[in-house]
Amino acid sequence: MLPPRYSLSDTNFHRRVCVPASQRPSVVFAGLLIENREGLILFMRRANTGFADGMWSLPGGRVEHGELLVQAAVREAEEEVGLHVPAEALRTAHVLNKISDDGTPVVGWYFHTARWDGVPANREPDRCSELAWFSPDAMDPCTETTDRHAVRAWQLGRATSWF
Repeated sequence: MLPPRYSLSDTNFHRRVCVPASQRPSVVFAGLLIENREGLILFMRRANTGFADGMWSLPGGRVEHGELLVQAAVREAEEEVGLHVPAEALRTAHVLNKISDDGTPVVGWYFHTARWDGVPANREPDRCSELAWFSPDAMDPCTETTDRHAVRAWQLGRATSWF
């Protein structure tokens, strides 16, 4: 089901519709389902970020200005978990679109790979307390909601979702 359209009486209507697109915020991020030989997916426990701290999330982050989604995924794998992931090894796992609590449009493009070089390491100890491998069928109950949804959708072969 698609989210309802905004009405003229919506308190945020002016901000969402009347403000030029260049001044409206949006979030585009790349997420990574990094799979090992045993079929487990790499997760990071968030810490000191101000978002979902203490929860498990997939490696990934916002796409920077002038950067392609695939470039963001490769960069985030290196920055966060110290893995070299060749761009050609990335396959789209799932794309989701949602509206954040403050009304900001969010697009998450999740990539899957089972081909990478290196040994997973916590490269951002100020933002991540630990790394762990989880089965897609047995994710920790404290897995961040959007990432949990993306992994489940990938398992089911659902290319897109919105909520």
